[in-house]
Amino acid sequence: MGCMMNKQKGIRILAVGRALPGKSLSNRDLEKMVDTSDDWIYERTGIRNRYRCSIEDVNTLAAAAAKEAIEKSGIDPGEIGVLIVATSSGKYVFPSAAAMVQKELGLSERILCFDLSAACSGFLYAINAARGLLRDSKKPYALVIGSEQLSRLVDYTDRNTCILFGDGAGAVLFRLSEKEFYHVSFTEGNKEALYIGGIGSDIRYLQMNGREVFRFAVKAMERVIEELLMQSGKRLEEIDHVICHQANARIIQSVSRKHPGLEPRFYMNIERYGNTSAASIPIVLSELEEVGRLQGTTCLMTGFGAGLSYGGILAEL
Repeated sequence: MGCMMNKQKGIRILAVGRALPGKSLSNRDLEKMVDTSDDWIYERTGIRNRYRCSIEDVNTLAAAAAKEAIEKSGIDPGEIGVLIVATSSGKYVFPSAAAMVQKELGLSERILCFDLSAACSGFLYAINAARGLLRDSKKPYALVIGSEQLSRLVDYTDRNTCILFGDGAGAVLFRLSEKEFYHVSFTEGNKEALYIGGIGSDIRYLQMNGREVFRFAVKAMERVIEELLMQSGKRLEEIDHVICHQANARIIQSVSRKHPGLEPRFYMNIERYGNTSAASIPIVLSELEEVGRLQGTTCLMTGFGAGLSYGGILAEL
């Protein structure tokens, strides 16, 4: 297991965008597809609805979320120096989704574009990568997108997995700042709990040991929160929002109950979107921005996923 902690330059989020497919898939819809029920799903996951691509894909969702963020920010798009798409469900093996976003939005050719695959941890890893690259960039802005079409990877005859996942994208546009920023990352090198086969594999759909993932996720988030608070010297009472990867409401509730009285700071929107993997945290950020509760706050973000990978960021935004 590896661990990395550092306090360096922070980030200032200028704008956030999100994009969702036009069609939703409710628990009632799933009742017609697989042996399940709305009550069974909600009791175990906290999910009522998720979105499923029909004509959309990872690239179009990423481009739409990015376009919204750029337009809201008012910046010159030619000044974006880094563009990273965090995804594990890309439309192509190559070219990258990031390259297709660059083309779709007509961004400058003088831009560093690539995809980052770290499953549900991907967005936070991508923020760290973009932040480091921006320090050496001649341009001031970075665009980090989490975009997933997990419906491509799910077997809709397997009720243990198809109920969990949804499609969507969130995009964050930021520049460096002198504000506080802490991060921590871990990897355990585990394939058995959560995996999908590669090109040519017979294992085309997501395989998951739900109980093992649940236990891992609770311990992982508790560790990330503890270490980030220790590094920053802050108490959780000083944090405005705790933004967990939206994998399962019961996981987030298990962690939040360890902090009596602070449960409302653990933001949850999984009921509406399901688990959107790398897109889940930026979708939360977009909702907070929409109601004026993001800029100027201190946020602790934590994600976990296949790898097994997990990590977090504590930042003044």
